[in-house]
This record gives sequence, C-alpha cells and structure tokens, in this order.
Amino acid sequence: MTKTESAGENSFRLAGGTSLAPFIQNILHQRGITEINALRSFIEPKLQDLPSPFLMKDMQHAVTIIERAIQKNQEIIIWGDYDVDGTTATALLFSFFQTLGHENIRFHIPNRLTDGYGLNRETLLTLSQTAKDRKRVLITVDNGISSFEEVQYARDLGYITIITDHHIPTEERVAADAVLNAKQHDCHFPDENLSGVGVAFYLAMAVRSHLVKNNFFQESKKVPNLKLLLDLVAVGTIADMVPLLGINRLLVKAGMETIALRQNFGLAALCQQTNTDTSRIRSEDVSFQLAPKINAAGRMGNAKKAVQLFLSSNKKEATGIANELIEYNKIRRNISLEEYEKAQKKRIESSQEEDSSLVVAGGFHVGVAGIVAANLTEDFGKPAIVLCKQEGGLLKGSARSIPGVNLHRALEECNEVLLAYGGHKMAGGMTLEEKNLSVFKVSFEKAIFKQTEGELYTKIVKADCDIKLSELFSGNILDQLYLLEPFGEGNPQLIFRDLDANIEQISAIGRDKKHLRFRFLNGKRKINGVGFGLGDKIRECKGKGMKEILYTPTINFFKGHSRWEVRVTSVKDVGA
Repeated sequence: MTKTESAGENSFRLAGGTSLAPFIQNILHQRGITEINALRSFIEPKLQDLPSPFLMKDMQHAVTIIERAIQKNQEIIIWGDYDVDGTTATALLFSFFQTLGHENIRFHIPNRLTDGYGLNRETLLTLSQTAKDRKRVLITVDNGISSFEEVQYARDLGYITIITDHHIPTEERVAADAVLNAKQHDCHFPDENLSGVGVAFYLAMAVRSHLVKNNFFQESKKVPNLKLLLDLVAVGTIADMVPLLGINRLLVKAGMETIALRQNFGLAALCQQTNTDTSRIRSEDVSFQLAPKINAAGRMGNAKKAVQLFLSSNKKEATGIANELIEYNKIRRNISLEEYEKAQKKRIESSQEEDSSLVVAGGFHVGVAGIVAANLTEDFGKPAIVLCKQEGGLLKGSARSIPGVNLHRALEECNEVLLAYGGHKMAGGMTLEEKNLSVFKVSFEKAIFKQTEGELYTKIVKADCDIKLSELFSGNILDQLYLLEPFGEGNPQLIFRDLDANIEQISAIGRDKKHLRFRFLNGKRKINGVGFGLGDKIRECKGKGMKEILYTPTINFFKGHSRWEVRVTSVKDVGA
C-alpha cells in the first residue's frame, strides 16, 4: 500500500470531532480493521464495553469467599510472582483490598534465586504459623494453575484458596476452592489472552460489583475507582507480551491514560528517573525502560521491592525505591553479558548448529536465564533453553521460542523426563534431573523439529507503506499515530520505507560503536534518528547518494521536552 491509496469516502471522526487522517485509516484497513464500529473500538475503546467478570468460571465463588473474609476480618494472603506481571498483579489486589478498608492482608513474593517459581510448602507452613487465625484466604496471582501438591497442602493447613492465573492449565484441575483462568476449557469468558494482572483486575471488578449490589458501600465507604488501578494493568500486560488486542488493548489504552495522571507515586517516580514521558507513554517505554528495572528486582532475588514501589505512599520513598531498581538493573545487565558469553561457549561445545533448537546447561545465574535464552533465540533464530544447575542434581531452566513454534506444546511432549514445566507459546520454564539432560535434549529437539520441519526461522521485516520522512513529519499524522498505541503482539509497531532519504550527518555511538546516530535533511527541517545494531553500515551510509531506509517514528523525551525522531531498522544504497 502507498500513502496515496484511499480509505474510501467513509471518513472516520474522532470523539473530539477531528477527522482521522486517511493515511492512518489506510493503515488500519491494511491490518483488517475496516468497519466503522471496529475502527471506533480500536481507536477509542470504552471501559463500559468490558465483558462481565462473572463470565469467568468460578468468579462468583471467588467473590463469595472474599466477601466472607472481609465480613469476618479473615486474613488475606496474596501470593505473587517475581516478574512484572506478577508484581503489578500483587500490588493491584493489595491496594484494592486496602481501599475496601480490609487491613488484615499481606503479600508474599518468592525469592527467585532460592525459592523458585510459584507456591512452596515451607513458606506456606511459615505463613500459616504466623497467621492470627486458622481460617485465612490465599490468593495466587500469575501462578498456581499447576501447583497440585502445594495447593492441596495449603488446604490441609486451613487456607481457603483462590487461584488466579493465565498460564496454560493441564487437563487435571488444581484442587483450589476457586480457579480463575480464562484458558480453562469450560470457561465462558470471551478472551483467553488476559495477562496475570488482567485476571487480578477482573477479580477486583467482580468483588466491587458484588459489594455494590449488596450495599457494602455506605457514606463512610466510597466505591473504589478501579480505573486508578489500570496503570498497573497496562505495565504488567505490556511487559508480559500477551496480544494487545480486544480486552487487553482496552485495558492498556485506559491504563496509559491513568499513568498520565501520575496517581501511583512509584510508577511516576520510575518514569521520572528513567526519563519517560508519562503524558504520552508508549508501549516501548514500558518494554524497554520500565519493565527491565521492575524485573531486575526479581532477577536479583528481591521482587518485593517492586511491589513496595507500586504501593509507596509518598514521593520521597518512591524515588528512593525507583533508584534502587535502576541500580539492580545495572547489576543485572552486567551479569547478563557475562552469562551470555558462557552460553555461547556452551553452544559451540555442544555442536547444535544444525539442530532446530538450542539447549545449554551449566552453572548459569538463574535470575537471568530467561534473558540469555531470549538473546540466543534472537541471535540464532531458534527456540532456546538455558538450564541452571541446582542443588540435589537438578536443572532449572527458562525457555524462549520463535513465531510459529508453540513452546508449551513442545514441553508437553517432553513431560516424561521433566519434573515440572509451565508457560505459554513463547516462553516457559522447566525442572528436570541432570541425569536426564541428554534424553531431554533429544526429546525437545524432536518436538521442535516436528513443528518447524527443520526450517530455521528467518525474520522478515516488511514496511507497512512507503512514505518519505518529509511527508510523515508534516501535518498531524505523527500525533494521530499515537492513537494506534499500544503496539505489541497482535498490533506490531509501524514500519515505513523512504526510498530516497537524504542523510546529512552520521556517527557511530555506544561503548562498542555498534549503533548509529543519524541526521536527515527534510527541506529546511532536520530530523534526528538512531539505528540500533547498524554500526557495521556506517561506511555504506557515508557513501554518496540517497539511501533507502526502513524506519519507525519515535519520541525522544529529554529534560521535560519531547520531539519526534526516527528509529532506523535498515539502510542501503538506492538500487542495491
């Protein structure tokens, strides 16, 4: 499609009366969004269009359990996960119950380095011994759907258990009192793609609705404004890389509006310390600026810091915690680089160049195994697993996949040699005995080969349309592009092609000179840009003549001021 193609006579008007630029409408048409109602739902979704939370299986039972806990002042324990999805979900429910006036509440986030993922018996016992009474409610967020033995143990200890999770369940149902997961085969909720924090938000929706109906809120108790919790939903949902369409898109888009209000002191402080513009937050700001810092706390074994950030009640404290997370991330980044070098050596030693998958095992830092696996997947175009040695002859690992390969299905086919596994299509985790490593490698390779038929994944980048920089950077097109946020899974970032870009200035940047800084001539106006990983193209870029570039418009926010720039993803001589 070119910029001159028409979207037709049906001009779409935004709520404020402004017409949607035909250029934007054409892009949406190209992505299959053609009808006016579909356009409106995509551009201007309304919270009132959210489906009822009671369509989710077990929701009414979960709400009844929580209502009874509030009435009898029973303790509620929220058991979260150590990633962004889990910590935002934990903070969301904790904050929500506080707004209801329920103070008999606490949260627990496992230590990634010592406790591992999900529920564990030792901590369940400890928490039960310090509880004020035997009857207490345990709510998991972003975990628990496969914790069969641990849930039964919790119930034996007297916990009334509610599982809220979004990972793929097995055929066997976990023995909790209520299980909230839209992926359950007999669940009638219309969207299976909620994140963990999305499921937690729906639980809060249902509890509020039920309490309103039963006249819980009197003059002294205000009905909570749940939109104020959507900033956490937006951050957790984007970070967990679930499809940003349908309900997720609606929740995230509304959450971006809430982030702009800066009501959550912790998020506001983290945005400020990372130079992120809250007034026009983008999905890439969350993915590349906020999420790594939040995740770093868990990777370094202190995910509670992230929850404390979200629950912070004063700006000074929030700023201090935000700075701690930034320091954690610096440490994490250095460790990741070291571990990736180790993984590269293991890869070479294992001679897996011709395989459809890549599995490395050794004394890796368990906190960064997922990052190393993701880097291996990115660099070699195949599913990768990084297994870390644990006590007792065990290996615990993280896996990342490629488009078109269902990682969870592959792990299912290896379940005979796995002690535990879980996850979804693109990411997962597993535990096995070290003595079974060779058998697992063979089994995993067969499972991946079956899906790929031996063809290695090649990332093909296509432009959404051709448009010169000078044309895109004029009128109100750039401002209206923001209406297409959030970008992510299911709604990929826009990529444009300029067939004759005029590079005025170029320089290599970064510690290892792997990146390029551009300045393009655009009539009298100059447009800045950056090309990550394009350092080896500098000689070609300095050659005479116009260049063909693939680029994405982006916002540079610095010292309170923002300006549009471009991120160049490809550059070559015209006619090359």
